[in-house]
This record gives sequence, C-alpha cells and structure tokens, in this order.
Amino acid sequence: MIQGKKVIIRQMELGDENFLYQWRNDPVTMGYSELLYGFLQSKEAFRLEVKKSVEIIDLFPAEKTFIICKKESLEPIGDITYRNLDMRNRSAELGVEIANIEDRGKGYGPDAMYYFIEFMFKFLNLNRIELKTLVDNVVAQRLYEKLAFKRIGLIRDAVFDSRTGRYTDYVYMDLLLRDWLSGQI
Repeated sequence: MIQGKKVIIRQMELGDENFLYQWRNDPVTMGYSELLYGFLQSKEAFRLEVKKSVEIIDLFPAEKTFIICKKESLEPIGDITYRNLDMRNRSAELGVEIANIEDRGKGYGPDAMYYFIEFMFKFLNLNRIELKTLVDNVVAQRLYEKLAFKRIGLIRDAVFDSRTGRYTDYVYMDLLLRDWLSGQI
C-alpha cells in the first residue's frame, strides 16, 4: 500500500470490477479521453481483468493497475497504472485517472501521482517515467509539469478521438530520476 497525504493507493482486489465497470463505461467520466462512449465492456470483462491482475505473482509485472482511495474513508475514486515496464532501460509509462468527477480538483490526483512516482523510482528502480496526454488536455499537462515532467514531443494524429470524429495529437512527456531528485518540483 502506498500512502499519500490525501490518498491511499492499494492493489486491485476482487470486487473492484464494479468500480472499473462504472468508471470506464461512463461517458462523463471518460469525457476527457478520446473514448467518448467509454470502453463499452461488460462487467464480466472487467471482472476477468481484475482477476488476472490479482493472480499475478511476478514481483515486477510489465503492467500493474492500482486503485486510488480517499485516505479518510478508503472510498475508491480512481486508478493509477504503470505499463510497458522495461527493466533493462529502467523505464515505464504512467497513467492516472480520478474517475469521480466530484473528486477532481481537490488535490487527490497530484497527491496520488507524487507518491506513485516516488514508488516507481524507489521500488521499480526506474530512471525514466513517460506519459502521453491528449493535446487539448491542458489541465493534466499543467499538473504533469508541476511534477517536473518535461514535454519531449508531439505524436501527430496519434489517436482517433471519438469526441470529434477526427484524429488528434498526443503530447509526449517524461520525467528523469535526476530531475526528480534535484527537487525541481
């Protein structure tokens, strides 16, 4: 379990499929992503995803999703993931979602990210964390920059955006261990 000031980040557990099903199939929750209609997956599909995650015994799997909970109530409010773990080059991609709309803008996201980044550098022994965000998601980009992420490029027409019916760009960002340790945040 990873403890922040406002959140606790815990392993996924059986039963979390109920949250994932609700969050990822909700057009309002998914409105900031390119998936206007959400994932359009069944609760059973999410149950199988959670079951698969729970059954992983590898200490360093290539991808792992955690649940973000409010510290005071342990209420699940989102998820945070590392994926594409590359142990040789000591890098991975980070993804985060505060799913409950009413919980956005209250500091849960920055708190979860800060302590999860610490976990990624200290536990996974990473040198580099990367992420992508839609070019129009400027709120997320500002948060990432506050956490010392640097813009390193634009991936043109990277994803089909069902909100607009067009292809859109990703902003590509990364954070190096040396920048994190230098206290640039």
